[in-house]
Amino acid sequence: MHGLLNGWGKALYKGRWFVVAFWIVVALLGGAAFGKLTPLLSGGGWTVPGSQSLEAGKLLASEFEGRAESSMTLVLRDPQHAVGTPEYNGKLKQIVDRLKTEKGVSGVFSVLDSSPEIGAGLVGKDPNMSIAFVDMNLKIDFVINNVPDYQNRVVEQAKNLGVEAYLVGEAPFWGESSVQSQEGLAKAEMIVFPLIIIILLIVFRSVVATVTPLIVTIASLLSAMGIIYLVAREVELSVFVTNSAMMLGLGVGIDYSLFIVSRFKAELAKAGNTKQQAIAKTLETAGHTVFFSALTVIAALSALFIVPLDAIKAIAFGGIAVVFVAGLASLTLLPAVLVILGQRINKWSLPFLKPRETGKVSAWRRWTRAIMRRPVLITAVTVIALGAFASPALDMKLDSPDVRTLPADTPVRQGFVLMEKAFGVGAANQIAIVLHNPSGDLSSPDAIASIAGLRAELAKQEHVLAVTAPTSFLPGMEPAAVSGALQSGGAALPKDVKFMLDRYLGDERHTALLEVMLDQYGSSDTGRDVVKHLRDDVLPSFALPAGTTFHIGGETMAGIDTSKAINDSLLPALGIMLVLIFLILVLTFRSLLLPLKAIVLNLISVAATYGILVTVFALGYGSEIFDVESNGYIIHFVPMLLLALLFGLSTDYEVFLVSRVKEEYDRTGAHEESIAEGMEKTGPLITGAAVLMIAVFAGFAFSGVLPIQMLGFGMAVAIALDATVIRMMLVPVTMKLLGRASWWFPGRAATAASEKGKSSKRSDKSVPATNK
Repeated sequence: MHGLLNGWGKALYKGRWFVVAFWIVVALLGGAAFGKLTPLLSGGGWTVPGSQSLEAGKLLASEFEGRAESSMTLVLRDPQHAVGTPEYNGKLKQIVDRLKTEKGVSGVFSVLDSSPEIGAGLVGKDPNMSIAFVDMNLKIDFVINNVPDYQNRVVEQAKNLGVEAYLVGEAPFWGESSVQSQEGLAKAEMIVFPLIIIILLIVFRSVVATVTPLIVTIASLLSAMGIIYLVAREVELSVFVTNSAMMLGLGVGIDYSLFIVSRFKAELAKAGNTKQQAIAKTLETAGHTVFFSALTVIAALSALFIVPLDAIKAIAFGGIAVVFVAGLASLTLLPAVLVILGQRINKWSLPFLKPRETGKVSAWRRWTRAIMRRPVLITAVTVIALGAFASPALDMKLDSPDVRTLPADTPVRQGFVLMEKAFGVGAANQIAIVLHNPSGDLSSPDAIASIAGLRAELAKQEHVLAVTAPTSFLPGMEPAAVSGALQSGGAALPKDVKFMLDRYLGDERHTALLEVMLDQYGSSDTGRDVVKHLRDDVLPSFALPAGTTFHIGGETMAGIDTSKAINDSLLPALGIMLVLIFLILVLTFRSLLLPLKAIVLNLISVAATYGILVTVFALGYGSEIFDVESNGYIIHFVPMLLLALLFGLSTDYEVFLVSRVKEEYDRTGAHEESIAEGMEKTGPLITGAAVLMIAVFAGFAFSGVLPIQMLGFGMAVAIALDATVIRMMLVPVTMKLLGRASWWFPGRAATAASEKGKSSKRSDKSVPATNK
């Protein structure tokens, strides 16, 4: 591979202008496509194929009136007037009438359309607030992309009328999530780019060397977003793709550019080297690191495709796209630009940043020699410390994104808060129990009696506040009378009663719904336990009508299904990841022990990162820094993504450091001195790259989008641990403990330098301090 990359460097010298022109066209096309990407993204992709919650959701959307996925709820509160007063009703009517003019709104059912008995169910403990059902006849993806505009018009109209009004539900939640994602991305960019510029100036000490990686990284990001746009036109992609891809693309793009530019500057500074020789050697060495680093990240992300969640696959695809393009740009566009610039890469040097002194032993070499004198002690202390950091992860709990992932000042969050205050914390995420009998009539007297019995049984369960069923709207009537009224088509029933019955009894009478409201949040441990009890004990033991099956839906069941799918996929994904990374590192290092060592250290680092993540975002120690609400849980897809990203990015520094150590070892055969030399040559660069990565990821930790904040914080912590504890301490001491066995590979003949090192065992100890 080294020879291939060296040859590519020589060939690239001749075609440099063509390469640059090609990338300019691709970047411009990608930028144009990027502007059209957001409307194509979706909030879906979190359902598990064949799960309880998915089947329940399908039945709810297809069998019942007013329960399409895109349907919403209008929440209206008048601080001055109670529900039912002329003033309240007049304002409600104005908002409802205008809302009906929005595209896709097929109807709105409110207290204006109901009798006092039915209307009482639309008013909770707050006499000044009511809810209304907004029926939609458009697909949820369209509504998600347009509901923020609907929301803004509702909020503005309500404000002018002196009331509060909000749209809540699945579509408004994901619509607001998309808005927050875009705003968070812009906010993160405002934080990240100034930091990147400052850090690059410190590392490169010249303006041209600073600007070059930025231009290449931006070009690669725009190109990658163009690829994502093309795929999003054909396949549903999550709203989180843009943030996660941008975060990863900025990190690896700057990282790879840093490696390439630094090595090119070093090679160009050597006496007698031409631009062509410098770029060829740069690609042979740093290019080799970038190639295998990108390959490792792609391999790690590819393991996520076994997770049965389309959103996870979409985010993994976005990551693969940006890493592939960043790696490709680093091996084509960046070298072409560097060859064109030549010595001008050092132009506009900053006079107040002095160049590093040469000719004396650096602090990196002194540090490495010091810790290698006590390898067992250093290993034990650092592993114990990382184990202490990891301990909170033993109790890590996962949950789906819910309304609490949104900032408190967003309209959707405010609407949910009003609902919770008026109806209880469980009102916004009720448990949906869907009964289905494809060949039976659930409006028959026996079926109605069974449903009434089930309603009574559910109401007796602990933490259940209320149960709503078809029989709830015909109180006091015998099952035969209820059945008769339903089977006549409901013509004799009041209009509002029929409307509510149609929400709980399917059009063909093959499906019925019971909604269970708890006194707990749906994502709480208690809420989950109640749902599991209903699923595993209560419903299977209850005598449902012959041929009737049940499916449980709602936020809590969806969270249980999704978390289980992720947990079940974790070990297989990890296994695939480890095998792929091991094989790639074996090819990179031509060693068996070094890849095993790297994997073990990465596992320790990931565990410590998980523990710190749980401490901050689940337990709440320091969460106020990020202005987030901790509820004991981590968003379910964050640990899985962190696992893949951290294994890929940690291997980045591993390859860079160990490749340089191997380069020295192959040349001299002096094992310990090669470690010290490798640390001296790569330490400053790895530190600079790590600081850049931390700056990028920390910027996203303050983006205001909770899943992305968790991901950004976790990445920043992991890179900090990796560049300090792992790379500065554990890697050198473990390589010292492994000794020359580090380089053992079956069938590989010893190099001349290695034989020289063996015959001169004292060489590691006898190199003078002033050497090099």
